[in-house]
Amino acid sequence: MNASFAHRFLNEWTFVCERHKEKLLANYYDKKPYTLMVHEDEGCIIEEIAKGMGLLWAREYYGVDAVFYTDDDLVPERLGGTWLRGIKIAFEHEHNYYKRLYEEISHLLIVHSELSVLVTYPPLGDHQSLRHIDGFHRLIKGSPRRTEHNAKENFLMIFGYDKPWGWKGLVYKDDGWKQIGGI
Repeated sequence: MNASFAHRFLNEWTFVCERHKEKLLANYYDKKPYTLMVHEDEGCIIEEIAKGMGLLWAREYYGVDAVFYTDDDLVPERLGGTWLRGIKIAFEHEHNYYKRLYEEISHLLIVHSELSVLVTYPPLGDHQSLRHIDGFHRLIKGSPRRTEHNAKENFLMIFGYDKPWGWKGLVYKDDGWKQIGGI
């Protein structure tokens, strides 16, 4: 997949979250219900995104919050459960920007998928956020998949904000992050 796959995911994410804006904002600072709405509840945001993109999805697959796949990605003649031989999208969600993001990025770097997505919520206007994003960049740049992520623009970070409400999408490039949409 290429940058258009990252654009497509970002657009679908933004569209679905806009439909749930009131509930998301009401729980923005309450991690547990917010996270449930994103990728755990029945009819969660991830489920809607999968439907909108024509994909199937599974939660908590090999320690990743969610993966998206097609019927062709399923292991044929499997005996129960979800066994995949390919992953379209590996998805991680971390509500707390200052906690565990390196772990989430590491998960995404070792799970081979056509698109890796991390959604998080940095404080708007916090200058330390810029320092952290440089660290995230160095982490990806040191990975064996760096060349692939640079060429295919298939490592997407989505930053969410409540004031003003909106989303910013950045894809990894060797020379820095490239904004592909949002505020």
